[in-house]
Amino acid sequence: MSFKGKTTIFSIILVLFISLQGFSQSSLSGTVVKGTVTDKTTGTPLESATIQVFSTIDSSLVTGGTSEKDGTFLVSGVSEGVYNIKVSYIGYTTAVARNVKVSKDRKEVNLGKVQLEMNSEMTQQIDVVDEAPAMTFEAGKKVYDVKKDLTSKNGNALEMLKNVPSVEVDNDGNVSLRGSSNVKILIDGKPSALLSNGTQVLQNIPAAMIDKVEIINNPSAKYEAEGVSGIINIVMKPSNELGYNGNVKVNGGTEDKYNFSTGGSLKKNKWTVNGNYSYWNYNLPGVSGIYRQVFNQGGISNINTNLSWGYRGLSHYGSFGSDYEFDKKNSLSLVANVFYYDRSIKSKNNLDLINSGNNSGLLVDMDDGRNGYNLDATLTYTKKYEQKERELTAFVNYSSRKEDSPVHYTNHLNGVTSYQDKFSRYYFNFLNGQADYVHPLGEKSKLETGLKSNIRAIEGNYTFKYLDSLSGGWLPVPGRDNDASYRDAVSAAYLTYSGGYKDFTYQAGLRGEYTWLDFSIMQGTEKYNKNYFDLFPSVSMSQKIGNSNQIQASYSRRINRPNLFFLNPFVDQFDAYTKRSGNPYLDPEYINSVEAGYTRFLPFGSVTLSGYYRNLNNMINFVTNVDSNGVSLSKPENAGKSNTYGTELILQGYLAKWWSLNGSFSYYSANLFNDNPSNKFDKTYDAWTARFSSNASIPDIADISFSYFYFGKQQNSQGSIDPMQMFNVAVQKSFLDKHLIIGFRVNDLFNQQKFYLTSSGGNFTQAIYQKTNSRSAFLTVTFNFGDLGRTDSQKTSQRKQREVETEIQQTGN
Repeated sequence: MSFKGKTTIFSIILVLFISLQGFSQSSLSGTVVKGTVTDKTTGTPLESATIQVFSTIDSSLVTGGTSEKDGTFLVSGVSEGVYNIKVSYIGYTTAVARNVKVSKDRKEVNLGKVQLEMNSEMTQQIDVVDEAPAMTFEAGKKVYDVKKDLTSKNGNALEMLKNVPSVEVDNDGNVSLRGSSNVKILIDGKPSALLSNGTQVLQNIPAAMIDKVEIINNPSAKYEAEGVSGIINIVMKPSNELGYNGNVKVNGGTEDKYNFSTGGSLKKNKWTVNGNYSYWNYNLPGVSGIYRQVFNQGGISNINTNLSWGYRGLSHYGSFGSDYEFDKKNSLSLVANVFYYDRSIKSKNNLDLINSGNNSGLLVDMDDGRNGYNLDATLTYTKKYEQKERELTAFVNYSSRKEDSPVHYTNHLNGVTSYQDKFSRYYFNFLNGQADYVHPLGEKSKLETGLKSNIRAIEGNYTFKYLDSLSGGWLPVPGRDNDASYRDAVSAAYLTYSGGYKDFTYQAGLRGEYTWLDFSIMQGTEKYNKNYFDLFPSVSMSQKIGNSNQIQASYSRRINRPNLFFLNPFVDQFDAYTKRSGNPYLDPEYINSVEAGYTRFLPFGSVTLSGYYRNLNNMINFVTNVDSNGVSLSKPENAGKSNTYGTELILQGYLAKWWSLNGSFSYYSANLFNDNPSNKFDKTYDAWTARFSSNASIPDIADISFSYFYFGKQQNSQGSIDPMQMFNVAVQKSFLDKHLIIGFRVNDLFNQQKFYLTSSGGNFTQAIYQKTNSRSAFLTVTFNFGDLGRTDSQKTSQRKQREVETEIQQTGN
């Protein structure tokens, strides 16, 4: 990337920062927060109740007061910003008003009558006129509130991720973060074999089961170091509601897409149990094409592959959870998941070879199947101490997956029909254990340490047979059978220290990871082993400017270890002219990442501006070579380095109290280069993505939402991917006091989602195209039952933020 390009990016950041900072210095006379505290049962005013105003940026106490004899209170001089306001009284519940916006145009915030109950441990909520935005910011991460996304309420987890700023999801369900597909996805902070088959399981998890999504672009040493662009942590909803509640949901879509899900929870005394089940029957047609030109001594050969295909997926997902509180300081929880799937792609493949002296055609009917199951269970123990924030957490997680992949080929060539079968079977077993301890050292400082070990064992075999026309029996194809045995263990320890002075906070940490890898094929006759130790430092700093501004900066070192797909050297053949293989000699990629960000809360919303730099060494790229017959082989190699400079802007605001807007823009410039003469390249390209969404809760009418996404042109070492865009819309209406909810949504309304890749090498050019019928409409009917007054759908009413919590979150996270 040129010096001029780098200067342009950071000039934009600097100009916007100076402008926003100048705006933040506007003088404010202060706002008054008032209300009345009473006993909920008798209506008696409560004198000397404590009122505390906390900043949402770092949860620091800004100001406060007490109630008068008649229960009234008035806290004056509250400057512009966003606050959590806590009202407490000895022997009574504590009430919290969250995300209260104070602006220079808002002279008074009236919390109204705050009613507290006696002899209850639960913290109640106060209705607040303004609603918190969908994306909020905590130390070191962005948090996306799924409850505020109408498009995803009736969809699944993968569809929901499409709406999260910084996250992209392509046609095949591959998830990337800021343009990098190498992102670590966790569920409740833990890895799982459920995700070893890509993101397929996310299609079966209803978005309604998810509480929030945490985006951690530059994780601290507390988190495992795997992943180029950071971590996406999907946090499931806790099951701690009192009484019982549940729901039944039926979802139907165009072109035979069906979903049924149900779930419920029950809490009694010290026990909480919950269960959920989801069934998907999903069909999707599409077309694909590969068009290749090969230049050789005999002239130019054209190889065209055209496919029409239909995808069918059937799956079941079930989850069970149970929590037991021994006492207020000790608790034990168990979470278990079962996932079964059976999917297939039936296609017709026309292959045409055209050269100067010979034309030939091959028609292949293919039935590509895949079926299997996942099991996952996590046991967690939590111990809290008398000292505030001192805590010990330990968990053990076991997950396994079995998968069979039968593929049947029927080949038609020159009037002759032949048959071939390919079959593979894999077993995955993961065992993860972790213990974390937090020890406060003062009001603003603490020490965190922990141990973690991840163990993986993968066994697989691969056979290829053909039907012999003479004997009528199935015979093996010489040299095509394969087996693989993969085991690795990553053991880690970390230590972080965080502290602060006035409005400045910081955290520094160091993580050590030892990797042991044992990989073999052909019944152990070919072995590839590696052992190595790495250190991963991290540093983050934050400076608060007033009550409405915050600057953050961070650095971390990370790693990307190649998995079995990249390592297995055996050749997998897509068709007669397209092959791929792995590379057992791959080394890990190492990433150094630096990021700086600025957040500003405005009267109409908030603005977050971030700039980042990412340096990647030992870059893994799939390199394609084409032989003189036009057969391509793609193989991963450690080919070169990359430097990426980028900026991201996130805007959130309100046009009215019932109408919210969210937008984000991300731009980055990447330089890919390699000095190896056998595969030398030096490419610089710019790419950008943009998204915009709007949610309107029109009183007594309906909730309406729409979203638009644009993914700019991207490049790799040998080619480029064309831009892509998509527009979604959703409408939802509740009836019978929210017992019945009917929703309608359309994904990719204008049918614009497609994939087009062009690439070239020393003797070839090629284009790969894929288009699905991505435009689909869904009608969803949901019936809620039980204690709806305590369910999340009831807590989030029109224009109101209502969230139960037990205490204000403290700084230092």
